[in-house]
Amino acid sequence: MHLADCFDLPRGYVARPYAGPDDLPEMLDSLIAYRERAGLDERPTLDQMRSTYAHLTDCDPDRDIALFRTDAGEPVGYSRTAHDDLESGVRDCLVFAPIRPEHLDQAMFNAVVRGIERHMADRAAEVGRARYRADAPHPGPGLPPTGEAAWLEQLGYTATEWGASLRRPHLDDVPDLPLPAGVEVRPVTPDQVRHILEVHHEAFRGEWDFHEASTDEIDRMIEDPLTDPSLWQVAWAGGQVVGQVKPFINPEENAARGYLRGYTEYISTHSDWRNRGIASALLARSLVVLRERGMTEAVLGVDTNNPGGAFHVYTRLGFELRTYEAVYTKPIDLVPPQGLEP
Repeated sequence: MHLADCFDLPRGYVARPYAGPDDLPEMLDSLIAYRERAGLDERPTLDQMRSTYAHLTDCDPDRDIALFRTDAGEPVGYSRTAHDDLESGVRDCLVFAPIRPEHLDQAMFNAVVRGIERHMADRAAEVGRARYRADAPHPGPGLPPTGEAAWLEQLGYTATEWGASLRRPHLDDVPDLPLPAGVEVRPVTPDQVRHILEVHHEAFRGEWDFHEASTDEIDRMIEDPLTDPSLWQVAWAGGQVVGQVKPFINPEENAARGYLRGYTEYISTHSDWRNRGIASALLARSLVVLRERGMTEAVLGVDTNNPGGAFHVYTRLGFELRTYEAVYTKPIDLVPPQGLEP
């Protein structure tokens, strides 16, 4: 069944199937408006959306994307469903639906989430263990949820992981931190880009959301219009990549928001080289290179329970907490066919 056929929306709203790339500008506007309501400044570009939708993973655009509108044809939002088969053996069925703030209330939210769950039920039944997974803005661990987070909890979801957005409000006084002996940063050459990205993905093996990277995922990162290897800070020990920070700049966002911000994202350290100061040294270098490109502040996102203690590394380097986001999950009860053991 098509995703658009799974929704029982409140009166005055309809869902329709995705009609192709011509829908992306409307979807981008919905995504930006939704993120602004959540207190997030990041503005994806239309070129990024086109690149993403050219390399979708475990998502069939002819089945798994729907747009929401009012009966009068006013854009409301959209949903794109997909799944991740995790290293743990669990299939995460992703619940994602940016709704424009003027149309986002609990009735609309609940109807959309329930429709996504109906659509993903068959996908869940293909495997032995599955759960729904959604992200939601949250005041923070230990605080009562609000908005979508509270609504998810009422629908049976539980906050199981936490992420945070951090900002360094200036790029002054960046420390000069040394790399370990035998480790050096080299300029990235085009033939190294795919390998560096593959090493980055592998560095997260064993974490809660790890899944094997597909060719489409790596291609999407390579072809992202904001990917700029000239900014990357990649540490090598001989022929081995041992750490990396891959900054980027979004000129469209900076122009729209009126700031000069760079992103120090996609940070990883090889498992054999952790706790030697590599990430801190590369992050400091990244702040300097962003400053040299004319930026005046930097932002990054982090898993707050990262086993490498990344959150504390970043705050020691002058980054300040901006917002929290909770990862919500709900187990899917998979009823075995009649006559079979569960």
